[in-house]
Amino acid sequence: MGPLFWIILCIFGALLAALIVYGILCLIEPHRHELTHITLSCGRMTKGDKFLLSNGKEVFRALPAPGKGDQGHDLRIFFFSDLHIETCFISSGKILRHIEEEHERSPLDAVIFGGDIITWPKYKDKGFSYLKEISDLCRKLSIPFLAVTGNHDIELDDKETEERCGFELIEGRYKILKNPSGREFAIAGVNDSGREDREWYEMPECPADLPLIFLAHDPDSILHTGIRLPDIMLSGHTHGGQLKLPFGIRISPRHKNELPSAGILAGTFIYENTLFFISRGLGCGYLPIRFGSVPEVSVIEIRIPSDSGN
Repeated sequence: MGPLFWIILCIFGALLAALIVYGILCLIEPHRHELTHITLSCGRMTKGDKFLLSNGKEVFRALPAPGKGDQGHDLRIFFFSDLHIETCFISSGKILRHIEEEHERSPLDAVIFGGDIITWPKYKDKGFSYLKEISDLCRKLSIPFLAVTGNHDIELDDKETEERCGFELIEGRYKILKNPSGREFAIAGVNDSGREDREWYEMPECPADLPLIFLAHDPDSILHTGIRLPDIMLSGHTHGGQLKLPFGIRISPRHKNELPSAGILAGTFIYENTLFFISRGLGCGYLPIRFGSVPEVSVIEIRIPSDSGN
């Protein structure tokens, strides 16, 4: 056997070893998670990278405005999304500890869940139990627990879901939330129609004189809010792309949506006058693998100027 054979064999062996290592890392990453601290400050963030949507609209990555230091916050929210209980390896105990520690550090004004309790309806009891533990803690600490459902939750009954999870669904309506200083904010939500025969629901009508926070499972909802745009939007759904391959390629089952198609998968962005955040979520969807998109829960500090409005 000549040198060419051994060169080919070495290359094949190296590729096989790399593939095995990659596969192991994909199985390890879902067991990790990050608690991220996010600042959403209307009027005090600047535009970074530009993403062009197929409809000609522009979205920008949001960056802190230079030279403007921290001036506190109006609302402090604990946000998580995409539980997908069948493939979630982050225990409820870890989430409970995060909420307790963050609330002790600086009071939380709300805990918010962004949808997708399950992937398959037969696992709903396990998902309900997980979220009920969180709602019990929120009740003990007197923190509102608000939620919307996701595209995988469409077969679940809203009334049963709300009762057994212990949170308050704000789909198709809004809720007034007061911060410790007494300032009022409107938090509105929409439900999700699922991925087949997609229908987009407009944001419910809210008081025009209040800052508006919009909760939607699918970040593409920002393109379908109706006449008014919110000041802030929180969402999930994309899993941050879930799998990152060499050369920056990501495998995402949400590629048909506008934002993921443009490369908008996780983080903080600006659309017209709206700041929006996309969480990487906790679970994994259909397969229990991730790479380059560590599961995420977030503490979001929001600041909206008193004269803000869209």
